Amino acid sequence: MNSSSRRDWLRWSLAAAAPLTYAVASAQAQFKHNPFSLGVASGSPNHHSVVLWTRLMPEGGSGTLPSALGDVSVTWEVADDEHFKVNRRTGQVMALAALAHSVHLELEGLQSDRWYFYRFQFGNAQSAIGRTRTLPHPEAMVQKLRVAYASCQRWEHGYFSAYEHMAQENLDMVLFLGDYIYEYAAAANPVRLPTGGWVTSLSDYRNRYALHKSEKSLQAMHAQCPWLVTWDDHEVSNDYAGWVRGFSGNITFNFEAQRAQAYQAFYEHMPLRASALTRSLEGLARGAEMRIYGQVAYGKLANIYLLDDRQYRDRQVCN
Repeated sequence: MNSSSRRDWLRWSLAAAAPLTYAVASAQAQFKHNPFSLGVASGSPNHHSVVLWTRLMPEGGSGTLPSALGDVSVTWEVADDEHFKVNRRTGQVMALAALAHSVHLELEGLQSDRWYFYRFQFGNAQSAIGRTRTLPHPEAMVQKLRVAYASCQRWEHGYFSAYEHMAQENLDMVLFLGDYIYEYAAAANPVRLPTGGWVTSLSDYRNRYALHKSEKSLQAMHAQCPWLVTWDDHEVSNDYAGWVRGFSGNITFNFEAQRAQAYQAFYEHMPLRASALTRSLEGLARGAEMRIYGQVAYGKLANIYLLDDRQYRDRQVCN
C-alpha cells in the first residue's frame, strides 16, 4: 500500500469511528427536504459491534449533494429503547463526499445478544428510527435463530411487498444473497415505471441504488434488524466473472473501471465495514479486491458463511 492509499484507508476508517468530528458541523445545515430519504440500515454484526448506515440525499432522490459541501459531520444516537431514554449514547460520524455522503458508523463496545435503537440527525433533519442487535458470544449456547433471506429484486418486475410480510416475522437478521439492483435498461413490459438506460458509470449505479432504496417496504425491513449482504452479478453486469465482462447491451466501455465503480457504489449503499475497502478507493480503482466474504458465528448454534461467487470467478463455461 503506497502512502496515498494508506492515508485514504485511514480516512475511511476514521470516518467510521464513533467519536470523530470535524468539517461541516451538522447543526449548521438547514433543509427544506428530508436528506435521509433512503432510510437507515444496519449490518455486519458481531457479538460486540454493528455497522449503522445512512446516506444524505439531495432533493429529488437522485444524484449527490453538492461537492462544494465537502465532508460533513452527522450526529448519531443509540439507546436501549425507542424513546432514547435508557442508556443513550451519542456522537458524530463523518459522511464523506467521496462516498456520496454515505455513513458507515462502526459502533463498538456493545453488549452481546442485545437489541438497540438508533437514528441520525443532520441540521434540522432527523432520520427514521432503526432497530439493530448484536449477536450472541461465539461460545454462548443459543436455542434459536430467526433469519430470512432475499435476492434478485428488479424494480420494474414488481413491488417489494414480500418485505412487508418479512417485517412481521420478528427476525434476528436478514441475509441478502445478491442482485440488490439490476443494471439492465428498462424492461419491455414493466409492472411499474422503468428505471432508464443501461447502468455503467458511478453516477448510474448510485442512482439505481437510490431508486431501489426509495421503496418504503425495503426501507422498513432494513430498519428492523441487521443485514448480512453479498452480491451476485447484476450489481456489476449480467454474468460477469472476475475480470471478464458480462453483457451490457451493445455499449463499449472500460470494464475494469466499471467494475471498480460498481463495487464502490455497493459499498456506499450497504452497511459494510471500512475494512471491506482493502486498499481504499484508490486501490479499488487500480484493481484491488473488495472483501465481502467472511464467517459470522451466532453463538454455538450456527456459523454463517458469506461467499463471493463473482469477484474471483473463472470465465463461465457457457456464455
